[in-house]
Amino acid sequence: MAGSRWLLWSCSLVALLAIILLGRLSPMAGLFFSTWVPLPLLVVGWRLGTGEAALLALAGGLSVFALNPGLTAFQDGLSLWMLLLMGLLLTVCHNRDWSEGSGIMLTALVLGLLFLAFFGAQAYFQGLTLGDLWEQKSREITQTLTKTLNEVVSDVQVMGMPRVEVQNLLIQVLPALALINVALVAWVNVLVVQRLASLGGWGNLGEPLAHWASPEWLVFLLVAAGAALLTPLAWVRQAGLNLLLILGFVYFCQGTAVISTLLQRYRVPWVLRGLVYVLAFMNPLIIVVMLLGLMDLWLDFRRLQPPREA
Repeated sequence: MAGSRWLLWSCSLVALLAIILLGRLSPMAGLFFSTWVPLPLLVVGWRLGTGEAALLALAGGLSVFALNPGLTAFQDGLSLWMLLLMGLLLTVCHNRDWSEGSGIMLTALVLGLLFLAFFGAQAYFQGLTLGDLWEQKSREITQTLTKTLNEVVSDVQVMGMPRVEVQNLLIQVLPALALINVALVAWVNVLVVQRLASLGGWGNLGEPLAHWASPEWLVFLLVAAGAALLTPLAWVRQAGLNLLLILGFVYFCQGTAVISTLLQRYRVPWVLRGLVYVLAFMNPLIIVVMLLGLMDLWLDFRRLQPPREA
């Protein structure tokens, strides 16, 4: 038994190091491989325990520091540190028997707050205000975005909007996009480890993501975000827009869970299921999925709520 535990931990370490090294080959490779950094930690954490997952995260962190020694390792490798922490947080939530969906949302929130704290500390040590540092980072992102759009989009307009307006819009909603990206990465990794746990016959598979439902009180935040868009203050409108996007993603996840439950209930073949999931991410069906998730709060499509007594 001890030998099999050591073998699983060692294989997970090799996989984690390979993911980190492959992600350094190019920006595109980093974008793809970094998505799977939390997966070895989840495998170890679900199978062996939180302590073994923490030890694996420590080994991964030391490898990041070894590849880029010095203080710059903490800044340049920030995304990798956050992904390692993501794997640990998801493991802790799972081993505490929290629902996987709630664990994903909590992990995204904690990582978002930590990034905000890091951003504030960086502004302090550089002698800048948060506004000045945000303007500097926005300028860097704009330059990267312009280069990407020039390579990918040959037309002058994107979705009917001039390219410069698209860039400005993306800069304004960057906080929401970053938080959504974190939640998506966590979501994908949890789905994969649940599938591995099912195939391997592990004892605790966790609650299926198809059973997750958002808290009902989030509706009040949704109304507040919509009202913020009508205010004359620019920063309030920007905050409302970011909050609206985040809540839209939450209800999109719930709508996807509803679709997944219905597909399983009617035993739809895997090929058609994959097609439905791909279509769900396409415009304008993505809005329909969000509305489906929002209506599920009251209509209870999945019949998860206990029947109310007359």
